[in-house]
Amino acid sequence: MRIGGGVLLAVLAVGGYAALNWNDISARYAAHRLRTAGTDDDRALWAAKLVALGDAGMPEVVAVLKGEDPAWCTSTVAAIRGHLDALTPADPRFTGCCRPLVQAIPGLSPTGADAALDLVPDFLKCPDPDAVQRSKDLVKTMLVGKSADGRVRAVRLALRPDVKMTAEVAPLLDDPSPEVRRAAILAVGPPSDETPVEDEALFRCLHDADPEVRNLCESALQARGLSPEQLTLARKLSDPEPSERLRLLLDLRWPGDAVRDPGPWLERLSRDADPAVRAGALRVAFECHVSFGAWATRLADGDPDPTVRRLAGYYRTQAAEVRQASFVLPE
Repeated sequence: MRIGGGVLLAVLAVGGYAALNWNDISARYAAHRLRTAGTDDDRALWAAKLVALGDAGMPEVVAVLKGEDPAWCTSTVAAIRGHLDALTPADPRFTGCCRPLVQAIPGLSPTGADAALDLVPDFLKCPDPDAVQRSKDLVKTMLVGKSADGRVRAVRLALRPDVKMTAEVAPLLDDPSPEVRRAAILAVGPPSDETPVEDEALFRCLHDADPEVRNLCESALQARGLSPEQLTLARKLSDPEPSERLRLLLDLRWPGDAVRDPGPWLERLSRDADPAVRAGALRVAFECHVSFGAWATRLADGDPDPTVRRLAGYYRTQAAEVRQASFVLPE
C-alpha cells in the first residue's frame, strides 16, 4: 500500500506539474517537431501550432529566428504572418505577438533578420514604442545584408512613408547585383519633393552593365526634366573613357540650346580624374568667358599635375587682366 501510495503521489505530482506548465511543454514540443520536420508542410504545421500558443510560444519563436536555418525561419515567419492576418492591430494578441519579436530584432541571426523583413509592415502597426525605430534598424541592416533578395526587399520597405530611408538606398546604385541596382534606381531615380540623389549621381548608371538599369536611369532623368540632348551630354560626362569626356568639352564650347550655362558642367570636368580633361575645362571656360575664378584657384594651388597647375595659373591671370581692361568707372 505504501508503494502504491507513493506511485499515486508521483503520478499526481507529474500530472499537476504538466497541468500547470502545459503551454510551456507544448511550446517546447512544437519547437522540437518544427526543427525535426522533414518536409515544408510539416514545418508549416508545427510553426503554426507554435505561434498559436501565444505568449507561451514566443520565446521558442524568437529562438528559431536567432538560429541560422533558413527553412525554420521561413516557416516560422509565414506562420506569424498568417496569425497576424487574422487579427487587427487593436487586438491585444496582435501586440502580444509583435512585441517580443520587435524587442528581439537586434539579436536576430542574419537568416532570421532576412526572414523577419516580411514582418516589418506588421511591426510598424505595433503600439510598442520601439517598434518603428527597431523596424528601421532592421531595414537598414538588411540594405547591406548578404542576400541580394533581402537587399531588394529592404529597398522596397525603405520607400514606405513610415520608414522613409531612401537616402540609405543611394549606395546600392553600385551594388554588384543587377536586381538590387534596378530596385535602387526605381527608389531614388524618380523626382520627388525629397530627392536624396542629385542628377549627376545618376549619370554613371547610364553606363551600367545591365541594360534594364540603363533604361530605368534614362527614364528617371527624363522625368527629372533632362532633354535628349542633355542626356547625351550626361553620358559623355560620366563615360569611363577620357576621350569621350574630352569630346564633351567640344560640345560645351558651342553648347547651343541644350546647355544654357556650361559653367556647372565645366566645373565638374575640372574635377575629372584625367589631367587632360581638367586642362581642357580651364581652356573652354576661359574662351567662353565663364566665371571660373574659384576652381581655377583650386587647380592652380593644389592640382596634382604640374601642367594643370601652370595652365590654371596662366588662365587665372589672363582672366583677371581681361576684367581689368574692360572695367569702366561709374559716372
